[in-house]
Amino acid sequence: QQAMRGRVTTAILLAAALALQGCAIAPGMTMDEPAELPEGQVVRVQTLTLDLLNELEARRETRIREVAEEFGFQRTEYLIGQGDVIQVIVWDHPELTIPAGSFRDAETSGQQVGEDGYMYYPYVGMIKAEGMNVAALRDVLTERLSRYIQNPQLDVRVVGFRSQRVYVVGEVNTPGVLPLNDLPMTIADAISLSGGLTPSAWKSGVNIARDGKVYEIDLRALYDFADSSQNLMLKHGDIVNVLDRSQQKVFMMGEVRTPGAVEIINGELTLSAALGEVGGFNQNTANPSAIYVIRGTDSENPRIFHLDAEFATGMLLAERFDMQAQDVVFVDTAGISQWNRVVSQLLPSITVIGVANSVAQ
Repeated sequence: QQAMRGRVTTAILLAAALALQGCAIAPGMTMDEPAELPEGQVVRVQTLTLDLLNELEARRETRIREVAEEFGFQRTEYLIGQGDVIQVIVWDHPELTIPAGSFRDAETSGQQVGEDGYMYYPYVGMIKAEGMNVAALRDVLTERLSRYIQNPQLDVRVVGFRSQRVYVVGEVNTPGVLPLNDLPMTIADAISLSGGLTPSAWKSGVNIARDGKVYEIDLRALYDFADSSQNLMLKHGDIVNVLDRSQQKVFMMGEVRTPGAVEIINGELTLSAALGEVGGFNQNTANPSAIYVIRGTDSENPRIFHLDAEFATGMLLAERFDMQAQDVVFVDTAGISQWNRVVSQLLPSITVIGVANSVAQ
């Protein structure tokens, strides 16, 4: 009966110890498939293969092509808008032309389009200039002035471009507002007019906000490899944001030698290079067949990629897998290491149970 009481006490104490240990049976982080998010969304792990790498590369090229088409070069005439200043010269009729001189430039002497889109001109009165190009405005002015002047000859031009603008912010030397004129403006023009990039700029992370959407372009491809598809055409209202490279990091976790953040330099960092930056995975505790990349943790469609690097062919795939900012790389623990940790965490509890047995006897 004494022995039975001791065995019961041992069982109760062991259960209590395990309950107190919580997840001690499986210490450390592991990756399961599938993983269910709190919102009920299921994310499945995709194994890195040559076909998957080709698919990712094809998707990237498709995105680049779609963005290039969205910002494609469209040669259109400048349309007059609110705030623009128009200069009208009627030849042989100086009384209808306010001259510009050394103390008065053309923009000061011109007619401004008001907030209602109308401009005033003598003999003609109010004209809805907004939405017209220069040629159309010239035709209207010529037709109305012909009622008072025989065969009027007009020169019409926009001397103050104030209605259309783009915004350049972030890591440029002189961020601010750039007016758009009758010449098309590209992303390279906008950055050049803003004083160029700062030393902290991330060339591969330039965002353009347009019509409620954000497009990411690769300036490094434009500057370093002359990829003209990245020299996008800007339009009124675009916001160009040059990101700070200090935020372009990959986070290395799990069984690596020196866990921490690795910076993406000049827009390039492969999975194999990221592992090399932290000294590789721990040969004694890591499971090289269980390396995971968690991507898009703050988006609606997060993804998890699995790399089996137990053989050399796995590292060849890792060399082709490009990392993205805020990726998390997790190297799982080998099975024997998990068991050793379980034992090491249970030893204090086993000792307590042994003492309790002695007391019970």
